[in-house]
Amino acid sequence: MIPLLSQIKSGGKPLIWMLLMTSLSLKTGAVKVQIHPRSVVKHVNESLELVCTALDCQDEPKYTWRGILDTIIGGKMESGQKSSRRVYNQLTIEDEKTILCKVNCGGHGQATANVKVYSFPSDPVLSRLNHSTLMCRVSSLYPVHMFKLEWLRGETVISRWEDSVDYEKRLQDIRSLYTPSEEDLGKNITCRVTLSLDGVPEDRKVRSVTAQYGPAFLTTSSNTTVKIGERLELKCDADGKSSITWRKLEKSEAIPITTNRVHVIEKATSAHAGVYECEASAELASRRSRVSVTVKGPPNAPIIRLSQRGNPKAGDNVTIICDSDSPLRLNISGASLNQVEKHGSSVSVNLPSIQLRDSGLYHCEARNAFGSKRSSVNVTVRAPPMNSTVLVYPSTQVMEAQNITIHCSTVSFPPASITLSREGNEPGSPSPNGIFHLFNITSEDTGTYMVNFTNELGYETLTIEIMVKGQQSILTKTLIPSVSSVSLLTAAALLMRRLIRSKKKDSFGPSLDDALEVL
Repeated sequence: MIPLLSQIKSGGKPLIWMLLMTSLSLKTGAVKVQIHPRSVVKHVNESLELVCTALDCQDEPKYTWRGILDTIIGGKMESGQKSSRRVYNQLTIEDEKTILCKVNCGGHGQATANVKVYSFPSDPVLSRLNHSTLMCRVSSLYPVHMFKLEWLRGETVISRWEDSVDYEKRLQDIRSLYTPSEEDLGKNITCRVTLSLDGVPEDRKVRSVTAQYGPAFLTTSSNTTVKIGERLELKCDADGKSSITWRKLEKSEAIPITTNRVHVIEKATSAHAGVYECEASAELASRRSRVSVTVKGPPNAPIIRLSQRGNPKAGDNVTIICDSDSPLRLNISGASLNQVEKHGSSVSVNLPSIQLRDSGLYHCEARNAFGSKRSSVNVTVRAPPMNSTVLVYPSTQVMEAQNITIHCSTVSFPPASITLSREGNEPGSPSPNGIFHLFNITSEDTGTYMVNFTNELGYETLTIEIMVKGQQSILTKTLIPSVSSVSLLTAAALLMRRLIRSKKKDSFGPSLDDALEVL
């Protein structure tokens, strides 16, 4: 039972208090007082007007409004000659009291009004707490001990809320959990909350929420094999209140396809092979079913790629990856790589320290019983100049008036820019083919020469020492023309062939015609 003190606080009428008021009235002379309404039940935030009237009063009445035990009450007093009003614009829980209207007009009198307040502002909310539990929640209830919560399947009560009540707390939320069974599938589940308080209008005493718990059944197509180019229908059926969603399950996500009960593939390709999921959803739960569609025919071309973007640098750790849209027999081959084969939807090969020699075309082939498809990727390894060489013809030590050809080569990508310069001088223009010619050299051309190989990744420099000797004695001078005439013709022919191999005009020196004139 609620303690006596609680009765006093909530507007009760203890016997002692009534006797005290009666004794006081007898001593001072009774004045008849009426109050309207005498008993009222209102919702929080509603308005209320109490009217107090003194009857047969000889003098002008004086009105006083108080709570029991002379406590302060809310609202605002508006008094006239014959009556006084207590007006509440918005009731609160604290306004739930027994209200006294006292009158003094030659004698004393009083009347009481019992004001009760309740809070039942909204319908319960039904939600899914997790895969197997439902929750019903009702907010801002007062007085909470006057409410009951029930779970129903159809019209049958299947569970009731039972919990302790905190009488010290005013507005409270209540929650109740229910774990549905197989028997609940496809049925209407209701959470109903009832207020058992006299004076509340009937249409405000009961609030409920109803939702269907999951589809009652779910069936999907059993025939899911199709040839390339043929038509395939995937069917999903559930009870009439459920919504349907078809999805295709990819490697990292489920892609929605249609909300129709039938998903139609007009002309099947190998890309349509895979796992499909049908989900039938009701308000509180859903069911899912999956079907597999191995499509008969040659596979789609696989996708071959590198683990990194752009061309790798020499020394990089590179992985060549090949993916297919369904499990197939895959193999990777090409360039410096021995064939690697695997059954599945992906195969990869690691090149832990890739080099220039690994540049080239790599292939991935997907095969099944109906044929094969092939894809390729061109791997171009970038590297700074390395293993550079410089060859000097006929020699680094020559006589004056002779010609020297310098052949320069390096290993790099992108191709290196090759320049020749004499120590202390600015570099000349780069040679497109790495060949430089020095014509009619003199002793002044003796010195150190540098060949620079440069690309965007680095450079390498080699040096050569060229020594030019002076003219021989007169005897030697007279012998050279006669002895070397044939040799000069031979040298001219050799030079012509070498110049034909190079581009039309070298960076250093004259054209082919100029060279022949010199010879």
